[in-house]
Formats: sequence, C-alpha cells, structure tokens
Amino acid sequence: MIKMNNVLTIILAAGQGTRMKSDRVKVLHHVAGRPMLHYVVDNAGSFSSSIVLIIGRQGEMVRESLAGKPNLKFIVQEEQLGTGHAVIQAREEILKHSGPVLVLYGDTPLLREETLRNLIKIHEEKQAASTVLTTRLEDPTGYGRIIRDKAGNLVRIVEERDAGAEEKAIREINSGVCCFDSSLLLEALANLDNKNAQGEYYLTDTIAYLNDQGKKVLPYLIEDYQEIIGINDRKNLARAERIIRDRINEKHLENGVTMIDPATIYIDSEVEIGQDTLIYPFTYIEGKTSIGKNSIIGSHCRIKDSKIGEAVNIMDHSIILDSQIGAYSQIGPFAHIRPGCLLETETKIGGFVEIKNTTVGQGTKIPHLSYVGDASIGQETNVGAGTIFANYDGEKKHQTIVGDKVFIGSNTTLVSPVKIGDEGKTGAGSVVTRDVPEKTTVVGVPARKFVRKER
Repeated sequence: MIKMNNVLTIILAAGQGTRMKSDRVKVLHHVAGRPMLHYVVDNAGSFSSSIVLIIGRQGEMVRESLAGKPNLKFIVQEEQLGTGHAVIQAREEILKHSGPVLVLYGDTPLLREETLRNLIKIHEEKQAASTVLTTRLEDPTGYGRIIRDKAGNLVRIVEERDAGAEEKAIREINSGVCCFDSSLLLEALANLDNKNAQGEYYLTDTIAYLNDQGKKVLPYLIEDYQEIIGINDRKNLARAERIIRDRINEKHLENGVTMIDPATIYIDSEVEIGQDTLIYPFTYIEGKTSIGKNSIIGSHCRIKDSKIGEAVNIMDHSIILDSQIGAYSQIGPFAHIRPGCLLETETKIGGFVEIKNTTVGQGTKIPHLSYVGDASIGQETNVGAGTIFANYDGEKKHQTIVGDKVFIGSNTTLVSPVKIGDEGKTGAGSVVTRDVPEKTTVVGVPARKFVRKER
C-alpha cells in the first residue's frame, strides 16, 4: 500500500445549509449518532499529515465538536464566494505543503476511507495534476458532466446549465471531490476568476485551467454512487442515515452478531457488540455503548453510552442510559436504568423498576415495581416489590446505603439519608427513617426494632 503520510486535506465546511431549514449549521447535523462532518474528518485523519477545515457560520461550534481530534487547523471563510474561493482560504497551508492536496466536503459522510485512499493512490501513480472522483447516475440531472477524451482523460466538466443535449445525456458526473498536485493547485487558484452569473469562484474551473496548460487530469470512477451523496436537506439526511445504518448493521452481522430484523434495529457508529449476541427488532443502541458476548437485547429497548457485560439478558422495553451492567445480569422488562448506575455481575433489575445513580452489588435482586435513587446496595440483597428509596427532601438529594444480604420487605420506604446494616430486614410496609444495625429487623411506621415476644 502506498504511504500516505504527506497528504494535505482541505475540508469545505462553511456552507450555510439553508435548505436544511435549521438553526444549526448543516455539517453538525447527526447521522447515526455523530455529526456528519466527523465521518469526513475521521476518514481523512487516517492518512492525512494535516487537515484544514474551512468554516463559516457557527464556526466555534464546529471547533468544539471536533475538540481532541489531531492535526486540525481551522480557517474562517468570512464570505462564501464559491468552492474555489473556499480553497483559496487555505493558500498559506498549501504553500507550506509538498505533495497531494485532497479537497473534500463536510456534508459527504458516505464517502469511504478506502475510496479516498484509492483516489490518492491513482493520482500519485499516474503523476496527475489533478484526479477527480466521479460516478455514474441513472438520472444525472443537476450534476456537472464529465467529458473525457479518447484516452480516458478528463477534458472538462460541463455544468448542467451549460450542457447541450448530447452532454446532458452523459451519465458520468462530478462528485466535487478531487486530488491535486500542490504546486499546480496554487497556480490554478491564482488564475481563477468569477466571471459568471453567480459572481463566484468555482473549483471546477481549476480543471479547465490545468487542461488548457496541457496537464494530466484524470477521472477516478467509482461504482457505488451512494458514496458521493451530499446532504443538502432533510430528505438527503434521512437517506444518508439509512445507508450508514445499513453499513453498521452489516459490519456487526459479519462480526457474528445476530439480528432478527436488521431493518428495524438502529445502531450508532461507535457501538461495539460481541459475537453471538442476539438483538430483537425495534431496538436503539446509541453513543459509545459496548455490549459483551452472548447477550440478548429484547425488542423496543434503548441503550445509550453504556457498558453491558457478557451474557446479559435485557428484556423488552427497557432503557439503559450512561450506566454499566455486569455479566450474567437480567434487566427488565420495562426497566429504566438512569445515568450513573453500576450493576455488578449476576444482578437482577425486574419489571417496572427505575434506578439512578446507584451501585448494586453482585447477586442482588430488585425484581418488581421499585424506585431506587442515589443508593449503594451490597451483595446478595433482595429488595421487595414496591420499595421506594425516598432520596429527595424537597431541597437536596441524599444517599441510602444498604449492606450485604439484606432483605427489604415489600412496600418499604427508605427515607434517606439512612443505612441498613448487613443482614438487616424490614417488614412489609415499613417506613425506615433511622439507621438499622446489622442483623436487625425493623417494622412499622416509623420503623422500629422488632422484638419477638416469648409465649
């Protein structure tokens, strides 16, 4: 494989995106859980020595979204005067660079890294002045047409409005993505003008200039036309979402994950899933979630930014957010695991149980109809049906600590802050307002120590 550590990539991300009908800049709209711009940056980052982003409206938001990604430089395009004008903003960076310059667009998240690598490889092997990524469309209306000579070289790009009938019949179109020799790109940019109806500087005019100078300009044709889809409106956004989600699901299927109906399963791009895990329909797995081997994810579940161990059974209609579930645990159905929960191995969170900001020890069970908030629960404890951890006093939230091998009777209310010692017990319906010592049973309202009377 050709070395690609000397590629300068310029990503045009300053467009207004008015057809999105949104207050948010277009390139920050999400596709499969990530801003569309991130796909472009990550693909280019795998082989680029430097990436220059041309930004405009909401530029600070764009910077913040990419915080932590290496080798990025941001240049503000104050006025949007065409694609050529956008690339001119990076002139100083091009001057410092010797090697290929790749021009990409921030609204094309479907482009594959492999495609970009092949484009650069062909460009360098053929020693071209420029290489343009092209594809064929059944209906090329609206796109610039690729005009080739008999040798297959690219002669010019004819825009739709300037094309004659014969040229309009051509199905090979310009994607806008292209690779340049750095010095020749600078020369072509210096000779751009804006003598057109829009009064803008077009990058495609550099192709015409290079051809006029007798330089080699190549088209690089790809078969998968979906890769070049640019997102201009919500319809394109939904289309790209479907394509990327299909790719994601195919990857997991190839890696040994079973999906009952992949078309109804929605998995974000950064999710990791172990082999032999089974996923039922209408499930959403989002963010940076990881799921271990041999787990079962029931239908209508939602899991976000969570770590799920191996052999975990998450039953239907359960929600897990920003939490960790230990191996061999069972969740649901209709369980709600809110942020900040850590469940150790072999735990059980049953039907219509809601927990948040809680640690649950190994082998502990909260089987039915309970609310547990701001708590620490030990190992092998059983929390009876209808139990409420009353963690809020109207002003502040407080913690409840429950030890190992505790038995909490049904419909108990634990009024925090309160502590139940190891092997403590509460009678059904108790309201516990004071700490319970180890191996002590309390009953009643308010709960008090139970003393068995001698007969």
